[in-house]
Amino acid sequence: MDNHLKLNENNTARNPILKWSLTRPLLVCMVLFVIALVIRWIDSFVLRMDERIGELILTKSLGFVLVLIFLWLTRRKLKDIGFRRGSLGQSLVIGTVTTGTAFIFGYGVDLLLASIQGSQPSLTFEAVDSKMGVTGGVLFAFWLLFCNVINSLMEEGLFRGVFGRLSRIRFNFWGANWFQAALFSIWHLPWVLKYYLVGEINTGGELASTIFYHSIPQLLIGIVYGYFYLKTGNLWGAWIAHFISNSVLNFLHVSTMDGIDTGLPIRMAVYTVVMLLSLFWVKYHAQKNNLEEVEPWE
Repeated sequence: MDNHLKLNENNTARNPILKWSLTRPLLVCMVLFVIALVIRWIDSFVLRMDERIGELILTKSLGFVLVLIFLWLTRRKLKDIGFRRGSLGQSLVIGTVTTGTAFIFGYGVDLLLASIQGSQPSLTFEAVDSKMGVTGGVLFAFWLLFCNVINSLMEEGLFRGVFGRLSRIRFNFWGANWFQAALFSIWHLPWVLKYYLVGEINTGGELASTIFYHSIPQLLIGIVYGYFYLKTGNLWGAWIAHFISNSVLNFLHVSTMDGIDTGLPIRMAVYTVVMLLSLFWVKYHAQKNNLEEVEPWE
């Protein structure tokens, strides 16, 4: 054991990035976060890739490259941030079952309320980038799916995998979870400025509602995804939940006499509540199957 500790100390001493990660984990998280935000700013406000091709592909791809570079610099592997085979099946079940159940309730309430209002709702299948309203055919559908894969790898790898585990050095389980979820919430706020610049926000009320819609739900879902990872030690459950969520919102819509997805706020509110309630089941499942919680990096 003493030899193992000495080996870790020697490796840390020879690797300044690893040393900083262990001694100043929150600062390292913030540096990585700022780098990711700069990439996003260039992608969204300079190159405007979301307006051109419907996706912030540079943010997604370069953001994941940032994760890989950090792991390389600290001599860590993807399995060290949760992308591992251990408890893979159970993690995928957790992510799939919780997300599927939440959407069943979400769409069910959306359809029910629209029916009560006499809006003649129906489910429609169409490839739509909900952020900028870009639509397309089969090729665009595959493009959205590909981007959802990369986006989920990037955001789960950075926020849950890196930030979640690094912050465990300073915080307890829930402290680390709230920390990464708060950064995840802030990460989505540039959409508010984007909507203002393209003319979708015109009043103070619209500004307030847009800030709320792009911060609080992301904070809560960030807590859910963080719990999936921190409680099971496997990041694939959060990844599949994130991927399914984005893909369902891209392809499955509720059409009414008033338009498409007019009940989206209610649908997502129900979805979020069900996802939060699912944490009780996740806790039970993790304890029953002796799944290991995420430990701080050493």
